[in-house]
Amino acid sequence: MLHKDTFRTALQKICVKRKVSNVEDLLSEKTTVKPKPRFVRVNTLKTTTGSVIEVLSKMHKVDKDDMVPDMLVLPPGTDMHKHPLVTDGKVFLQGKASCMVAAALSPKPGWKVIDACAAPGNKTVHLAALMNGEGSIIACELNKERAKTLQHTVRRSGANNIETVIGDFLNIDTNDPSYAEVRAILLDPSCSGSGISTERLDHLLPSYSIDDQDDAGSSARIRKLSAFQRKALSHALSFPSVERLVYSTCSIHQAENEDVVSSVLPLASSLGFELATPFPQWMRRGLPVFDGAQHLLRTDPEDDLEGFFIALFVRKAAAADALEPSEDGGALGRKRKRACTTRSGGLRAFSSLRLSRMDVLCSIWGI
Repeated sequence: MLHKDTFRTALQKICVKRKVSNVEDLLSEKTTVKPKPRFVRVNTLKTTTGSVIEVLSKMHKVDKDDMVPDMLVLPPGTDMHKHPLVTDGKVFLQGKASCMVAAALSPKPGWKVIDACAAPGNKTVHLAALMNGEGSIIACELNKERAKTLQHTVRRSGANNIETVIGDFLNIDTNDPSYAEVRAILLDPSCSGSGISTERLDHLLPSYSIDDQDDAGSSARIRKLSAFQRKALSHALSFPSVERLVYSTCSIHQAENEDVVSSVLPLASSLGFELATPFPQWMRRGLPVFDGAQHLLRTDPEDDLEGFFIALFVRKAAAADALEPSEDGGALGRKRKRACTTRSGGLRAFSSLRLSRMDVLCSIWGI
């Protein structure tokens, strides 16, 4: 019954968007929408891009994406859901915009990484593939049911360097020695989901909450979400040894995107971070609402299939003891000297910030 209700809700949303009164009108509608390609990501933990191309090219025209490593482009309407490559976890059905998130973070093999709001896990296992299965990823998920989906995704991917933590990322003590060597964080927090096209019916998947897009444009809901997003981003910036941090949403709203980033810039600057430019060749950038928004990245729900937002923070040279070049032209700082070594375990309460940082945080959070 739940699946029927979810499907009915999905159809209603499509009817509203297409301005028709019922499903019959929807079926008879002469659409002018240009067909969009099917994107898939090769899971290099289990196979190679060349091997997948060899298999798929027997049935379809296959192109390699020009921006995201190990992403393939198939003809519109290609149904891959029951293909053995997908069921075996060798290929993931994942949109280009979604894959750009982990690729923007670009963690190196051997790094320690946090995926702060990890479920359903597609970006988590993409990180593992980018790291060649080396290093470690701490995948945090507060919701126990969504954590099960995350764990299933990890098993299907074959990744063995991912630790699932069922708990609140905000409760991690940034001074806990367990996290002293974290060098990159992916923060893809709860958002309105306003950038996800209803025609894709992604919200019919088991990992998608039936309420995820309800009232996606509600100003009260967006205010609550953006307050949480600011708090989560401020917390992520406060990890002492982090060199790269990606903040992303699948929202089209400025309040969840540019406004959140702008609000934490004083804190980011005080901690030695600056905005870098992920995928410089991508034309669609952030809304010009503050100086530096040109570094931000947006994708369009119509033109690009999904409406995503990506902000990349990197630690500046002045805040690091040594530097190494990054692929996007930003600077990667070495771990701070005050990083500790041993793990004491567990999630702890968020505390113990320097007074100057806390003053900035209080200003951001409005307390």
